[in-house]
Amino acid sequence: MRPSGVRSYVPVVLRASLLFFALLSTAAIVYTTARNLSAARLLADKALLSTAFALGSSAEAALARGGAEALEEIRGIFADRVVAYARITEPDGGILFHTNPRLTGTRVPPDEVARIWPEAAFTARRAFLGTGLPVLEFHQAIHRPDGSPVVLTLVLHTASADRILEDARRAWWPVAGVLTLLWCTGILAERIFSRQLRLREELEARRQLALIGQMTAVLAHEIRNALGSVKGHAQWVEEKLDPSDPRRDGLSFVLEGILRIEALVGDLLLYSREESYRLEALDPSEVIEEALGLSAQSWKGRIHREVESGRRVFADREKLVRVLANGVRNALEAMGEDEADLKISVRAAGRRVVIRIEDSGPGIGSEDLPRLFTPFHTTKPGGTGLGLAYSKKVVEGMGGKISLANSPHGRGAVLTIEMPGAGGMGDG
Repeated sequence: MRPSGVRSYVPVVLRASLLFFALLSTAAIVYTTARNLSAARLLADKALLSTAFALGSSAEAALARGGAEALEEIRGIFADRVVAYARITEPDGGILFHTNPRLTGTRVPPDEVARIWPEAAFTARRAFLGTGLPVLEFHQAIHRPDGSPVVLTLVLHTASADRILEDARRAWWPVAGVLTLLWCTGILAERIFSRQLRLREELEARRQLALIGQMTAVLAHEIRNALGSVKGHAQWVEEKLDPSDPRRDGLSFVLEGILRIEALVGDLLLYSREESYRLEALDPSEVIEEALGLSAQSWKGRIHREVESGRRVFADREKLVRVLANGVRNALEAMGEDEADLKISVRAAGRRVVIRIEDSGPGIGSEDLPRLFTPFHTTKPGGTGLGLAYSKKVVEGMGGKISLANSPHGRGAVLTIEMPGAGGMGDG
């Protein structure tokens, strides 16, 4: 059997491993996709620049050859559909060539000349036409036959390059889908593995509890048999002694101790045995009255009943009566006054039935609240600490829930038992 520390360490390692794998995979996928997008953007820009350089070189070669046909040759070069427009500008701002023939011979403003004149071999920037279309604005110094420089301005449509970028950006959608699937699969795997580990631990704990229960039952039977013999001899000796004999007081203490040990052994046997449940539809009013008859028959205080009619609870009668009788007994012992108030209520909560036992006692200390259902933990001087533990065991065995807390309305404590409903109004 693995130590409990190892068992609790395994889910932490599992979660950490799955989280590390998911984060590493996410980082790798996002990084790769971002690199691909960056590479696509770089290739698109390089393709545009290559086109601009090729057109610029062809135009410079035609211009260098000179002659009247040079401008027509340049016009043919810039007839490519990728060219939005082209212009050759002289240093003084005169337009030597324009793809729009009406603009040839006109001039550009001085500030425009200063902006387009490249300080380096070329300049390029993204821009938008007046129509809103994206373009690449390219400026390059080229030379006439005499070697004097002029500026070639090319404005190229970027639609084809932008389509490449758009296709690259669309890759984020399948990437997002893959990442979502990856994380959902990781979370599902963590839940499945954790559940399997938890089930294995619960099965191991139940096996250990079963072994402890068997050992406890054997020891309890042996103790009870020995106690029966001791008790019988003590009672026989007590009967033989004269009523005035002072030794009878000592035997009375012995018999009281034997009775207390017998009660503890009985509780041990009850708690440790393997339970079987005979579930049936019960009227909670009848079960409550039976429990009150066992625990509060001689009590002189006030008992308030608030039971919704038409409610039925699905439970084992004998066990539910025992749980309620134990809860009533604990409440009466906590109050310890004949003039105190005990309130028992039954109400529906969806498909469940909630039974509440409220007392007007001093309540429960904050240090005892976390350990109320722990075996052998008791707040009563003569208690065994097995009553609430047994109640929790059989209530959960019948598919219910049980809790004990201080009253939110003031003094006292509230025992809440939630059981499956068995038809009736509000249970559909």
